[in-house]
Amino acid sequence: MDRLIGSKKRIIAAGIIGNVIEYYDFALIGFLAVMMGKLFFPSDDPFLSLLGSFGAFAAGMIMRPVGAAIFGHIGDRIGRRFALMASLMLMALPTFLIGFLPTYGQVGIMAPILLVALRMIQGLSVGGEYASSIVYLVEQSSPNRQNLYGSFVSVGAKIGMALGSALCGGLLWYLGEDAMGEWGWRIPFIVSIVIAAAGVYLRRNLTDNYQPHEDKTIPLVAIFKEHKKVFGQFLIVASVIWMFYYTLFIYLPIWLESSAGLTKAQAGNINTISIVLGVIFIPLMAMVADRFGSIRVMRTASFFTAITIYPLMYVMMHGGFYGALAATSVMVLLLCAYQAPIFSAVVHALEYHGYRASFTALILGSAAGLVGGITPALMTSLVEFSGNVYAPSYLIMIASLIALNTLGRIKSY
Repeated sequence: MDRLIGSKKRIIAAGIIGNVIEYYDFALIGFLAVMMGKLFFPSDDPFLSLLGSFGAFAAGMIMRPVGAAIFGHIGDRIGRRFALMASLMLMALPTFLIGFLPTYGQVGIMAPILLVALRMIQGLSVGGEYASSIVYLVEQSSPNRQNLYGSFVSVGAKIGMALGSALCGGLLWYLGEDAMGEWGWRIPFIVSIVIAAAGVYLRRNLTDNYQPHEDKTIPLVAIFKEHKKVFGQFLIVASVIWMFYYTLFIYLPIWLESSAGLTKAQAGNINTISIVLGVIFIPLMAMVADRFGSIRVMRTASFFTAITIYPLMYVMMHGGFYGALAATSVMVLLLCAYQAPIFSAVVHALEYHGYRASFTALILGSAAGLVGGITPALMTSLVEFSGNVYAPSYLIMIASLIALNTLGRIKSY
């Protein structure tokens, strides 16, 4: 029994380590967006610098569907283990190299070009990493724990974001804003190589029970030919979830500082606390989904998100630090109820194992890359051009109602 428990722990650790790296990097982009905007996209207009920084973020995210198609095919045709090792190696190097990039003041236009190029390589690998680890964990789990095991991928993501946000916050406190903006921003990117080394160590002897099928049909062709309806349904739901996700964890710290009047330190502290809460809430909501059903829990989450998102942002706007913290905590709970069941639900949308990696990768890669990737820039632009600080809440409310309608047409399981 002890050996079995130890084996399960190793499977979980190996499955989530890539997502720790992935979302550690995303936390750096969110926390350092203003600083990196000035360094790589200098402009007299702070809005344009910030938009440039989020644009580089979006460029990497847009590559996720491409990486999803490539690594999903590898996972189905060669094996889950090979896909996980290859995506980890390709993802770790660009994050590390960003820490050594010259700035616009040093090399001019080459600085943002190099940054965007590295972000695109990251996006390519992340598109395969996220889905490969989800499929791997769900397939390795027991039947009554599949939501829980699938949710550990998001736990890894939250751990990565907590590490990144906490390290940036600690460096900002220790070095001060001037030193952080001059050279301290490089440290978190360089430190990422330590997490990558841990990932290689954990995955070196990864257990993989999956055996590629003899079927010669290209998985993506089969998905769009035979499963396009269920593909479209889950793509809609996943897109709404990731819009909410990147609003909460990437855009919201900027909104709290620029619109709600909080200091950078206060916004950073709220972001770090909300990420830690996510680590707690995600497995709890997954266990609820294992008990009551994935689709039912997501329907409930989408309904309550639609009716509470505006009041929550209103409290953030007028409630000071503690009001913003309380409202953000509720948003984290709603997001976790939304997100925790999606992983197992997507994997089990197809009974045939030979297409699952491609199906899961393309849905989650497209949702996170095409929708989630443009969300920070979209929310920034909505507030800027509408002049309404609550504009993000209206978009999330409408999107949640669309998800609720779509979930109503998916059978419960």
